[in-house]
Amino acid sequence: MSTDYYNEIESHFAARRGTPFILSAKDWALMKKWHVEGVPLPVVIEAIDTVFEKNETSGRRKTISSLSYCRHAVKELWEERKDLYVGAGETTPETAIAETLEALAQQLETSALGAPFAPRVRELTGSVPKVEQQLLDLEAELLDAAIAAADATALRDEIAGALGDTSRIDEKTIARTVEANLRRLVRERFGLPRLTLFG
Repeated sequence: MSTDYYNEIESHFAARRGTPFILSAKDWALMKKWHVEGVPLPVVIEAIDTVFEKNETSGRRKTISSLSYCRHAVKELWEERKDLYVGAGETTPETAIAETLEALAQQLETSALGAPFAPRVRELTGSVPKVEQQLLDLEAELLDAAIAAADATALRDEIAGALGDTSRIDEKTIARTVEANLRRLVRERFGLPRLTLFG
């Protein structure tokens, strides 16, 4: 699942910036650090959103050009949420999880592609970490289905064109960036929600 973890962070950061984005070696090291420390993907995504929202509402409007701008927000949010994921999550009321899953299922039903996944989302049970992992697995499957349904070749060409001059960047990094942006585009195109208990 680690590839999905990195791809999702990269594609979400690109979506918030509004441009195709190539992460630096420093950004990549930071994502690896979060992954090794067990910071859940939804926590990273929410922290990125917080940083961009604060920037958009502040008068300064800095250009957020690196993932490292989000590192403090990720650390703070993970400190807040850790108890929910580790141990305390076992006692989270099932009703709260069920309500969130129902809301996600209803969102999925608004998309022809997402609708078949709605019953599977409703069937999920367990603790917060367990359900969150199952949602991550389902989301990866859903995005694979969306990529298969879309004209992925044309979309990849479109993304590669938007990246501009990549002559100084290695092919592996370019390929990873194209894939991350592809996930973002198909999510937008098919109106797919992000599958997480922390929306």
